[in-house]
Amino acid sequence: MSAVRVKAFVNLYAAIGTLEKYIELDPEAKNIAEKHNLVIRFQVKDGPDGVLVFKDGTAKVTPFDGKIRTDIHLYCAGPEKFNAVVDGKGMPIPLKGLMKTLSFMGKPESPFNILSGRMGDIMRGKNIDTPEKKKLSTLLAFYAMAAAIAQIGNEDEIGSLAMKRIPEGDILLEIKDAAYATITKKDGKLICRFARCEKPKAIMSFNSIEVAGDLINGKIGAMDCLSKGMLEMKGFIPMLDNLNKVLNLVPRYLA
Repeated sequence: MSAVRVKAFVNLYAAIGTLEKYIELDPEAKNIAEKHNLVIRFQVKDGPDGVLVFKDGTAKVTPFDGKIRTDIHLYCAGPEKFNAVVDGKGMPIPLKGLMKTLSFMGKPESPFNILSGRMGDIMRGKNIDTPEKKKLSTLLAFYAMAAAIAQIGNEDEIGSLAMKRIPEGDILLEIKDAAYATITKKDGKLICRFARCEKPKAIMSFNSIEVAGDLINGKIGAMDCLSKGMLEMKGFIPMLDNLNKVLNLVPRYLA
C-alpha cells in the first residue's frame, strides 16, 4: 500500500472529515453550512470513495454506498490527483453538478473553500489570537488524529499489522470534559466516530486540553505524559499498545 494512497484516505476521512466538528464547534462555520444542503461524492480511482453530506447546518463524511443521492460527483484519476486537490494544487473532474460545483467550491471565496481553508488555518495554528481559537485548534487536531488512526490502521501496511492485533471492541479517546472519539474494531476494520461510547474496553484519556495540544504538536512525549499523570491509559492495555503503534504513524500523513 503506497503512502500516497493512504494519504488520500486520511485526507478524505480525517482532513475533510473534521469539518463535522468544525461546523459544530464554530458559530461562523455553522452559519455558512446552514445555507447549504447538498451531497458531494469524492470518487478516487484506486483510493477512497466517499460522500460529504451537508444537511441543516451539519456535515459528515461517510463511505459511498450507492444508495445516497448525490448533488455533486467529483472524480480523481488516482490518489495523487486527489491529494493535490486537497492541497489546493489540482482540480477534480466534475461528473455531475457542474454548476453546483462551481458555485459551492469553484472559487477561493466559495463556501466549501472558505470552510476548509479556515479550518486548515486553525488546525495549523495560524491566526490563533484568542484562548477560544487555541482551544478550537487543539480540539480539531484531536478529532483529525482520531479519524486518521482508523484510516492508517486499515490502509497502511505497517499500521494494518498493529490493527490486526487489536481485539474487537471500542476504544475511547478523550480529553476530559472537552472532546470524545471512539475507535471501534469490527469485522477486521477500524471505524472512528466523534462520540463517546458507553462501555469501552480501553480508554486513553488526556487530563486537559493543554496536555492534548502539547502531545499532538510534539512538544511533549507520551511517556512523559504518562509518568506525570497527564495521560491515563486503562482497560485492556494490549488494545492501547497496538493503537499507539498506529498513532505513531499519524504524523506521516496528517501535517
